[in-house]
Amino acid sequence: MNKHGGYYGENPEMLDFSVNINPLGIPQRIKEKLIAGIDGLVNYPEISGKSTIEKLATDIGVSPENIILGNGAIELIYLFARSHEPAKALIIQPTFNEYERALKLYGWEVEHFILEEKSDFTIDPTKLLKAIETIKPQAIFCCNPNNPTGCGYSREFITQLAEKSSKQTIWFLDESFMGFTEEEDGLPLIKNPDHPVFLLRSLTKFYALPGLRIGYGVGTESIIKSMEAYKEPWTINALGLIAAGAVYDEKEYEKKTRDYIARERQRVYNELKKIDTIMVFKSTTDFHLCRLINGKVTDLQSYLEGHGMNIRTCEDFKGLDESYFRIAIKKEKDNNQLLACLKQWRG
Repeated sequence: MNKHGGYYGENPEMLDFSVNINPLGIPQRIKEKLIAGIDGLVNYPEISGKSTIEKLATDIGVSPENIILGNGAIELIYLFARSHEPAKALIIQPTFNEYERALKLYGWEVEHFILEEKSDFTIDPTKLLKAIETIKPQAIFCCNPNNPTGCGYSREFITQLAEKSSKQTIWFLDESFMGFTEEEDGLPLIKNPDHPVFLLRSLTKFYALPGLRIGYGVGTESIIKSMEAYKEPWTINALGLIAAGAVYDEKEYEKKTRDYIARERQRVYNELKKIDTIMVFKSTTDFHLCRLINGKVTDLQSYLEGHGMNIRTCEDFKGLDESYFRIAIKKEKDNNQLLACLKQWRG
């Protein structure tokens, strides 16, 4: 199994900066709806979540035929790989490592386009399009904003890349962290039948529901049909369906989250820039990628755990090594505690 963020040790008070979950917590109205839905657990949920799909379709302005639900975004990554004939895929790295595992598990040939620190891990469109022309992939995996670098790309930038690539190439765009950004999502892309696109959406990160496992995908109708044909029944439980149907009603929560993350992300970035033992990279979402100027992150990890904090080491991401780590944006007082320890650490 691949490595992921999340603290599983014995300290119940550990501040876990390794997971990128909304620090504002579960929206109160969703919490109330989940509690009210407990008695309904005596009944089977809808097999494919038809009613929830229809609600989501209305909320985001697409047809129900363009949406598929998943047991977290992770199910849909594997379902996509399983439901398409194994071919060649190109993954823009460093990024979430489950894309590669899912593709290889179902027989895909995987190529990598690795971004470099000297370009702040951002895509050079000319170089990428040249790689696409050479490799001729049937699917391109791009996380936007990207995990773990935090780089985000505009809708116009992604659209131009998609339109300049082959009409036979599917763009798999993971927008799991898009809610935390100021960028526009890629929804208009699915309305162009000449360039097949699949957008991955996680509802667990922005709405602080990781334990519920709920996500969805929006895509060209042919892609959704292919995935539905391979999908097991009842992968979404009744509470997950309740939450998924309610999230886009939380307009005030969404604005409060974006305002807080934008403000606190910049403040944390500014403070990290002052630490001479660390290099920090600009982010558009709710975490920062950092690199130690000297030493190994495992030593920093041990030091921080001794002070009740956990971070995500990044040596398992392609293109990164044991000097990189990722930290989430949490509540201000928690961020201050981490910043104070990072300023004191000397390796």
